[in-house]
Formats: sequence, structure tokens, C-alpha cells
Amino acid sequence: MQVVSDFANIKYLYDKVNIGKIVYRNLRERSNGNSELSFEEEISSFTNLRNAIMTEQYKGLNRNLLNLYKEYLFYFETFRMKKLLSDKKKILYTNDFYEKGKKVEYEFEQENILIIYNIGIIKSNMVKLKKNTDDIKLLNKLSNDVIDIFNYLFQHLNEEKLPEMIDINSISCYIFLSMSMAYHENMFYNTAILKKYKRNLLAKLSYNIYTHFHNILQCLDGKMIDVFKSASNFSVAKGNLQHLRSNTGSFYNFVYVNKIIFISISNYHTALKYAQVCPDREEVIIQKYEEDKIGEIISRLKYSLECANKGIEICKKYNLSINFTILKEKIITSLNFFEYENKNIYFEVIPYYENLTPLKGTAIIKAKNIDIDNIYIKRNISNNLKLLFNENAKHIYDIYNEKILTVHNFFIKNFLSLNEQYKLINLSYRKNILVTLNNVIINTYNRMKQLYNPTVFDSNLNFLVNVEISLRDILVQVENNLTTEHNNHVEFQKKFMNVGINEESINSYKNFLFHLNNFKNTLNDLTRSIDDFKKFLERNYSNFQICEMDISSFFKYVIDELNGCTTVNIDSLDGEYTYYRELLSDGRSMHGEVRVGGLIDGDTTSGGEPKLENSVGDTLLHSEPVLNYANFQTFLKENNLNFAIQNNINNQNLFHYNTLNNYINVHSEEKLFFVIISIYFSLSIQLTQLKADLRDVKTGMNDNFLNAITEESDTDKLNDLLEKEKGLLNVKKVKLEESVSLFEKDLNKFYDYYHEYNKLDYYKTIDDLNSFMNELMEVFEKLNAMHKKHSYTLKGSLMLKDDINRYIYMRESERSNIRVQHIPNSYPGNIHNSRERFY
Repeated sequence: MQVVSDFANIKYLYDKVNIGKIVYRNLRERSNGNSELSFEEEISSFTNLRNAIMTEQYKGLNRNLLNLYKEYLFYFETFRMKKLLSDKKKILYTNDFYEKGKKVEYEFEQENILIIYNIGIIKSNMVKLKKNTDDIKLLNKLSNDVIDIFNYLFQHLNEEKLPEMIDINSISCYIFLSMSMAYHENMFYNTAILKKYKRNLLAKLSYNIYTHFHNILQCLDGKMIDVFKSASNFSVAKGNLQHLRSNTGSFYNFVYVNKIIFISISNYHTALKYAQVCPDREEVIIQKYEEDKIGEIISRLKYSLECANKGIEICKKYNLSINFTILKEKIITSLNFFEYENKNIYFEVIPYYENLTPLKGTAIIKAKNIDIDNIYIKRNISNNLKLLFNENAKHIYDIYNEKILTVHNFFIKNFLSLNEQYKLINLSYRKNILVTLNNVIINTYNRMKQLYNPTVFDSNLNFLVNVEISLRDILVQVENNLTTEHNNHVEFQKKFMNVGINEESINSYKNFLFHLNNFKNTLNDLTRSIDDFKKFLERNYSNFQICEMDISSFFKYVIDELNGCTTVNIDSLDGEYTYYRELLSDGRSMHGEVRVGGLIDGDTTSGGEPKLENSVGDTLLHSEPVLNYANFQTFLKENNLNFAIQNNINNQNLFHYNTLNNYINVHSEEKLFFVIISIYFSLSIQLTQLKADLRDVKTGMNDNFLNAITEESDTDKLNDLLEKEKGLLNVKKVKLEESVSLFEKDLNKFYDYYHEYNKLDYYKTIDDLNSFMNELMEVFEKLNAMHKKHSYTLKGSLMLKDDINRYIYMRESERSNIRVQHIPNSYPGNIHNSRERFY
């Protein structure tokens, strides 16, 4: 069966039209020259679309042209509803839909009619292109679209809601509607044949198709049927379609033949509904039948054959390519069988066809009534255009818009702040606890072995202890000798008061005292240092035992200590991990969907307003992802993140892998990191949803509200509409508050877990050992310095002792000489001068 586009042409647009001039002239006339409104953007889009159509229309019927028509229709209807498209000048010309060379004149304000008609023609052609597809649902949808469009045209022309054109009028649109419905019914009929439904249903379906062609033929014959409401309009339309209505034309006879063929098919199926035909054979083989119906069967088959023969004659006469051969053969086979049976068995009188019960069809599919917005593609237009010529509505709009801006400006600050916090997150580095800990332990062990040298330490310490003992003994002796010398000198002075004081000797004594005190201080320092060294040894006895360990024992010791002193708080981790793991696993989806997107930049537009854009790409925006496996994988890929378990083969090759794997934080790392990036993903979705909600608040004014106030002039009703819309705005405001609160809560949760994650590579045991080794290094360096410093201390003290002994000897010698000089002459012991007296 052929479709509408096989018989009708699209209506080409020829003349260029200055749409802006027409719109602004009408605007000035309506506002008495006082209007300062501007619709430059809409008019520019309107004009560009018309120019694009004029170029695209010569490329044939295609989807791009269809979309251009739909977009163009939106702007056309918007300006037409505001009565801004009336023009005194008529357009010259477009082509007649049936005769391609014939020109048809029309007014610009009528161009929406031929655009809607063209949309129907392209849709009809799409049905033709898809007629052999196995996708029945798609074909059914396309067929329904064609029916809806021609029904829209017919209803609006028939009810005089649209003006009739010469060729596009109520009759032509009804003919196209009926043809489309016949094709649609024929799809059901073909499906029923393939699925071998009962003859009764096939008869009714074919009768429905016959009815549509019968109604078309009635219109072509100039007979007004009940669906038409205006006799005068029908008469004018009939006169404008003389060429289409010619009974010698191909279209008329195509309709006539289809009417004949489907009444033939209906009678054929009605006759055979009383018989049982072999279902497994292509040819007709009657197995049994109702004997009392044989007369009706033969009558219907004869009429069916007459119609088939008549159809074949018409096809030959008018060169129509419709094949009746198979149908005719089946009718003849069936008729021969039943005539033979009646002639030899029943001898029934064959009733006249006119006396038989009239055929009936199923309930004919009713075309639904659609609005124009179901046809065009909607585009954004300015509120000035929506609120044109309604000052009360404009006032209500301004009040509501002010509230919208207040809410939006408040929450955009929150959004920008949250977005900045989100952009500070950096998860590019993931911790490998096993490898890190392995390297840290090995480095610590190697350093410990380098620093720990007990032989040298003990040798140096014993040396200092020996120095202390010897020095103490020497200083005691020196101090005793000096004290004795000093006491002897004092006694001598008392006896020999007239002997002058030897200042040089006194100075030497003081100098010896000074050096003695220095050696005492050195001894004190040495004693304190030795005590410190010994206390250090006592205090770090356990650490020195650790230093004696081999590397395997050292690894085990460190891991055991770390497991006992970890500070990572993971009390709530298991619950969060289980929640996100189930949510983001393959085959799972989020129960309560949270819409998305990606990383968002808060920039500003040229007008200084915040601009909301995605910095991760368009994936999240277009697909509106939710928290599920597929979108999570996309997010990970876009952000170069990975949460796979790190205890892989490379890690297992570590020499001390089994010991390291006992560290409890190795197993916490995967869970922590997965929860962290899951919350990170959730935050990105929340930001995108918040952005969408903000856009909805600012630019998504409820269309129903805007349409309602533009069509309403009563102040009280406008205020009621405003209050209802305020209520919706408050709901949006509450949602924004909840979104901000939830984001802040999840952000705090993110940083709590991130703080714990950063603790994973804090090894207190290692830090303690490093502190010990730092102290050991300092003590060892100090011990070495003390050893070097006191290498000559004993020698110096002995030299001091010798100097003091010489000093004492000299002093004693000096005093002896003085005593000899002061012996009296009378002293009996004076052998030199026996005449002197002793005192």
C-alpha cells in the first residue's frame, strides 16, 4: 500500500521575507508606537531557520529538513499567537501539493499551515522508508505521528481555527488523514495475516481499510460526509481540488481500486470464516465447513471475485501496479470447491449479495487530538515576548523574578564556596602501604646497623672511666701536696716575719691552684658525662636488644609494635564501605537517584554573573549520571583514579611479604581509599545537581505559570498564581538548603576519612626507633669527642703534679736556706764563728 507522500509534494518556500520588519510594524501598530521591546535574538533565529529551509528543501525529504521545520514552527507560532505576523503583501509563490508545476499564492501568516503539512509529508515518507523494518514499534510510532499531524490540520481547518489554503483545506487534509489511517490499519492486517489470526478478525480489519477508502472516494466525488461541519467551506474546498478529484486521474483510481480490493478481501475472509482451511499449505484446501452457510459462502465469494476482476480492469486501464493475482486465485479455488459441493450435495439456492448481512469492522482507531507544542521543537524565548501586552502579568513576573534572584544569589555564593573546596581535593597519589613500610623498615634497619657499634662504645666509655679514676687520685695527691706546702709556708712566715715575701713564688702557687681547679672542673664534667652515658645505656637497654636483632626478627618486631599502637580510627569504615561497595558494584544502581556531573568551575559571564560549567567534560552533563557502577567507572577514568587492591604479584615478591601483610593498616587502606573516592564521586554529583537546581531556579520559571499569567488579566487570579508559584519556589529553596547541608556533611566526612588515611603511613614504632638512633648518634659523637678530649688529660695532670712537686721542693729549699741564714752566732752549732752568740 502506498503512503501520502507518494501522491503529494512538499510545499517549497520561494520568497525571502523580512520577518523583523513585519514583526516590528505589527508591534508598533498594536502599541500605538510606544513599544520599546526588542526581540532581535528570536527574530534572528526565526529568519536564519527560514533561510536554512529554503536551502535544505531542495535536498529531498530528510530528517534535517524535518527538524528545521519543527524549530521554525515554534518561532512562527510564538509570534503568530501575539498577532505579529500579519502582512498585507502576499507571498509569490509556493507549489501546489498535487501539481508540482502549479503555483499557489498565500499570505505569510498562513505559512504555519504549509509547514505543518510538510512535517506530515516527511513523516509519511519516513514510514515508507521503514516499511520493511522488523521494528514494529518504530513503524507504529511513525505511522501514528503522521495520523496525529493530519488530524491536527483537519480538525483546525474543519473548525475554522486555521484559514484554508487553496490546496491545503479540510477536504485534502481529511483525505490524507484517511489514507494514513488506512495504512495504519493495513499494518495491523498484515501482522494478523502473519500470525494467522481468525478469519473474522481479518474480515473486520480489511473492512476498516475499505471504509477509509470509501470515505476518501466520497470526498473525491464531492459528497459531504458527517465529519465536515461547514457546507460552504466544503463547497469551496471541493472546487479547489478539481484536478485531484478527476475520475480519470491516477489518484482517484488508486483510491477506487483500494476500495474495491479491500471489500473483496473482507468478503473473502467473511466467507471462509465458516470453513476450516488447512493451515500448513499456501494454497487453499478446505477441510470442513458449515453446511448451512454454503449459500452465503458462494454469494460472497462470487462478489469478491467480481470486485477482483473489476479491480484488475481498472489497474490495466490506468496503468496501476497493484497485483490481484494471488487473491483472485484463492477466491477462484475456494469458489470452485463450494460450487462443486453445492451442485452435487446440497443444491442450495444462492442468495443475492445485497440480501446478505452487511459487513462490519472493528472499532476504528481514533486519532488523538494533539496541540501544536506536540509538533514543534521548543526553544528559549525572552520573557518580554512571553509577557507582551500584559502589564499586570509583567508586574507579577517582576515580583516573582526578584524573589528568584534573591534565592539564586544567596545560594550561588554557597555553590561557589563549595565548588572551591571541592577543587582543592587532590587524590592523584595513592599510598602503597606494603612497599612504603617495607622500604621504611629496611632503611631504619640499615641505619641502625650503621650507628650501632657496641665495641667502640664500650672501649671509649671504659677509657673515660679509667681516666676519671686516675685523675681523681692524682688531683687528691696534688691538692694534698699544695695544701701541705701552703700550711708550711704560713708557719714559716709566722717564725720569720722579717723575711720578705717572694712574690714570684706566691704567683706560682696561685697559678697551680688555678690549674688544679680547672682539672677539678674537668673531672666533674667527666664524671657527669660518664653518668649520662651509663644512664643512657640503662634507659635504652631494650633498644640495644633491638639493635642486636637480625632483619627478619626486626621486621616481625616492628609489625607487632605497629599493630599495637596504630591510631587510625576506622570504627564506621565497614558500614560505609559495605554501603558504597553494594551501590557502585556492577549491576547495582542507586535506589534514590542523585543527579550529576563532574568537576564544576564557578566563573563569571560577561555580565558579571556567575557561570556554571563542567571542567571534567560533557559526559556527566549529558547523561545525568547517578551513583551507579557505570558512571563511577567513567568518573574514575576521567579523573585518572584507581581503587584496585594493591596486594598484587609485585608486592608478593617482597622478601618479607608474609610478615608485612600482617600489618592491619594494609587491609584498611583499600577500604579507606575506596570510601574516600566514593564520597568524592558523590560530591561531584551533588555539585552538578546543585548547579542544575540553581539553573532551574534562575532560568527554569515554570512554563505553566508563565503561560498562565500571560493569558490572565484579573489581578486577584494573578496574585493567586503568584502565591502558588512562591510555594513552589520555597520547595526549591528547601531543596537547595538540604543539598548544601548534605554536601557540607559529606565533605566533612570526606576529610575525616582522608585524615585517617594520611595516618596510614605514620609509623610510631619507626619514629621511636629513629628518635633513639638520633640520640644514639648524638651520644656516640659526644663519647668520641670526650675520648678525644681526654686523651691527654692524665698526661696533663701528671705534668701538673710534677710541676707542683718541683715547686714544693724549690720552696722547701728556699726556706731551708733562709733558716740557715738566720741562725745566731752564739749558736753552738756554728763552727764558723764561735765568737757569736745564740739568741
